[in-house]
Amino acid sequence: MRSRFTWCAVLALVLAGCTQTTSGQAQSGGAPVSGDGGAKASESAAPSTTSAAPQSSSYPSTDGVTATIATMTVRLPADTQYAVESRDPGYEGCLQSPAFACEGKILDLRAAADEGMINLPDAHRQYGWYPGTDVPTCIGPAADPGTGSEATGSTLLESGFAPVGPKKAEYARFQETCQEPAQNNQIRMWWLPQSKILVVEHASTPELDTAFDRMLASATFS
Repeated sequence: MRSRFTWCAVLALVLAGCTQTTSGQAQSGGAPVSGDGGAKASESAAPSTTSAAPQSSSYPSTDGVTATIATMTVRLPADTQYAVESRDPGYEGCLQSPAFACEGKILDLRAAADEGMINLPDAHRQYGWYPGTDVPTCIGPAADPGTGSEATGSTLLESGFAPVGPKKAEYARFQETCQEPAQNNQIRMWWLPQSKILVVEHASTPELDTAFDRMLASATFS
């Protein structure tokens, strides 16, 4: 798939050489809040502390509950692992469960953005959740990374701001269409433009929405 290999080159800057996974369980939290889709988020309701951040992410797993990506630490949904390298090589940063190789992604895009190697996430761009420079593949319960058909389009369903711990993220929900219609799905995106952390939920369902909302409500920042 074109998207796999182009995006692998980009993520070489982001997650080079890492193979560790972190397990966790869910914690209660809040849901996204819609807003003016044309506005840009200031990201933070409290001062950001990203200036001293390292250039690569760390992934502590001593308690098997939390994962730290760049400056953000979250409590993972039940029965998931944060995989720097997914079961299908080339799709890094996946939240994977026994049945779903990539429920979503959490990506530290600082280095890739600084190098100008990506399309910055944007609710009003085609495939705005996808920072690669090609066309994404459709990922969902019936299509693990590497097996999905190529996306054929996306429609913005809602956009605004949503809380990620103490910060505000640019938020959007898209309807994705695919070459294989059975793989059509909805995708949610949270983008922290100052921290340059991207969270994507693939193949949105009410249950997965709740799990991601709880995870992001638990977020803390260093």
